[in-house]
Amino acid sequence: MKEIIVCLHGFGEDHRVWDDFIPAYTWPFPVVSPDYAGWEDCQNMSEYAQKIALDLPKDHSWHLIGHSMGGYVALALAKEFPQQVKSVVMLNSTAMPDSEEKKVNRDKTIEFIQKMGTRAFIGPFVPNLFSKDFVQQNPELIKSLVIRYQELPASGLVAASLAMRDRAAGLDLLASTTIPFLFIHGEMDTIVPWEDVEKAVSMSSIHQVNCIPHVGHQAAYEAPNEVYLAIYSFLNSVHV
Repeated sequence: MKEIIVCLHGFGEDHRVWDDFIPAYTWPFPVVSPDYAGWEDCQNMSEYAQKIALDLPKDHSWHLIGHSMGGYVALALAKEFPQQVKSVVMLNSTAMPDSEEKKVNRDKTIEFIQKMGTRAFIGPFVPNLFSKDFVQQNPELIKSLVIRYQELPASGLVAASLAMRDRAAGLDLLASTTIPFLFIHGEMDTIVPWEDVEKAVSMSSIHQVNCIPHVGHQAAYEAPNEVYLAIYSFLNSVHV
């Protein structure tokens, strides 16, 4: 069966996030990058997965790379379509559900976006995804990303926030699946705790983890070579 790589973007970004990473490297399979940033009709991760799958070739195996929220979507795809999914890369993502504190923060985010709009939200949101040193050293990149994403539909951000807030844990899937997962974690990631990644990987010996020093929640920007090599090696290991 033919194989493709499916890149799934995170919250507060869209498919263009992969344009800053994927074209710089050589990949073993064709790459597709669905865009769901504007969707407002998906109430949970399963519905995102089902809708995304409609446009993916059923005669191919899927290697999923999910950044942040994209990892939650990847978990749902692996659960819904286990015969199609051959591997999953969780890039700065977690299989744990939102904590009660995180759920409260999601509600605050939703209220803020509904009241103030995307532009007011994205401005401070984007820099928080990176390590402080990277932000200080790359002000033009941060500014360009803020400009790029400040026009995302507020309705899509609200729908995604609700779906993330109410998502279930993926630990049972990780414990039972035959699909190998690679977790790529940034040492300075303030959004995904290292303890959550450790717990997820411990669910099965087939799963792997790569922790990259000195980077935050956007490892593909802060350490693109390391991220590429980790993914490429992982894809080679599962391509049999």
